[in-house]
This record gives sequence, structure tokens and C-alpha cells, in this order.
Amino acid sequence: MNICDVKYQAVSTNQYENARYNQLEKSNTVKGTSYLEMLQAVDKTVQNFEDMWKKSFEKVFRQSSSQFFYHVMDFPTISENIWQHNDFPYDKLMQKEVDSSVFSWQPLRGNPSQLDSRVQVKTQATLGKNAIIVPPELEERMRSDPGLVKRVTTNINKIYEFHRPMPHLTMPGTKFYGTKMYGSVIVLNKDGEVEHSCVTSGGGIIGPDEKTLRQIELEQDRKMKRKEENQVIAKEAELEYIDNRIEITRYLQGELI
Repeated sequence: MNICDVKYQAVSTNQYENARYNQLEKSNTVKGTSYLEMLQAVDKTVQNFEDMWKKSFEKVFRQSSSQFFYHVMDFPTISENIWQHNDFPYDKLMQKEVDSSVFSWQPLRGNPSQLDSRVQVKTQATLGKNAIIVPPELEERMRSDPGLVKRVTTNINKIYEFHRPMPHLTMPGTKFYGTKMYGSVIVLNKDGEVEHSCVTSGGGIIGPDEKTLRQIELEQDRKMKRKEENQVIAKEAELEYIDNRIEITRYLQGELI
């Protein structure tokens, strides 16, 4: 078979497939919706859920520079005591490939304070990252049930709303510096309910505002000036004392002569 024959056969095959596709599309058109549009609608529904999850986080926490990790997988049963332990490796869920060791994790110490240095390091590793675990069964059902997608999104919104950032309540003369960052992990069950959740936050400090800083600088300058003046006075007093001692010594020497 030469090249021309191959080309001719390919053209003929494509024409046949196009004809079959057009026939299939016409036969599957129901109430103005083609088979292709139905497939696109299914894909769009699933894509919309992932987008809705992302937009929900960004809307509540006003943070648009986050990383998002969408995992479709079965999540083994984990007790609340384990999940809520401050040493739990949430960060291992916030990556492209879930580290399976997280499923068998056990604490090596009692539940530490959130101010513990090791806990703080783990928390910092989660900031700006968000992960959601969706069971395959739920993922499949959402492909054909927009109402389920809406209900699951509502469940996620409730978690985020519960952790909605409070306004920065600063004392007079202070302001908030830096940017507060957030991270989250959501684990859904097959019914679309939130089985586990975790929202972390950190970053930013409260310090004196510009006006207060200027006042502090002026006060420090005044203190330095007073210190210098006191040093001059002390030096002058010391010299005067020495002069007086010299005069007294001379007087006493004159009396003795």
C-alpha cells in the first residue's frame, strides 16, 4: 500500500465517522439538547464544584494567592481525637499526591498547645494551601446532580463562615502590619457532608501606627537630649566641686603658715 492509498483510506474513514457522529447527535437530541451538550454539561457540573469550592474560600478569607489540591479518593476512618490533635500532619494532605502515611498516623505525645514551637512550624507549612477530599462515589453522583453540588458547596461554606476572619480590633495608636494567611482541609463523606475539617491561620502583627512611632522617636530624642544635658551639668558640678576643694586646701594651707 502506498502513501496515497493510506491518505485516501484515512479521509474515507473520517468521513464515515463524521457521518455516524452526526447521526448519533441527531438521534440523541432531546428537547433541543444534543448528546455533546449533555456531556459538556456533566463535565461543567464537576468543574463548577471545584471552582465553587475555590471561590468560596477566596470570598470568605479574601485570599486569592492560595494553592488548591482537589483529591478524589476514599478517606479511611479517623477518630476526632486523632484528627484534632495539634500534631496531626494536615500538611501531608495539602500537596499534589497525598502521603498515605497520614492515614496511619498516631501521636507520640499528649496534645500540645497551639503555641508549641513544633505545632507552629506545622501550622506555618499549611498557610496558603487548601485541600479537599472527595470520595469517588460522591464525585460520580455530582456529575449528574447539580442539586447535590449546591448542597455540598453549602456545607463547605458553613465551615468557612464559622472561621470567617474577625475585623482587626486594634488599640488606639496601633495598626496591623503584614498579611494574615489561611489554609484549610475539608474531608467529605459519600453523602456530601463534612466529615473532618481544619482551618489554620497565621502571619501579621499588631504594632504602633505611624503617628505613635513618630511620638516614640520624639520622646527618645528628648530623653537623649536630657541625658546629654545632665551629663554636662554633672561634669560642671564635678569641676566646681574640684575647684572648691582646691580653694579650701589653699585656705587651710595659708592658715597654717
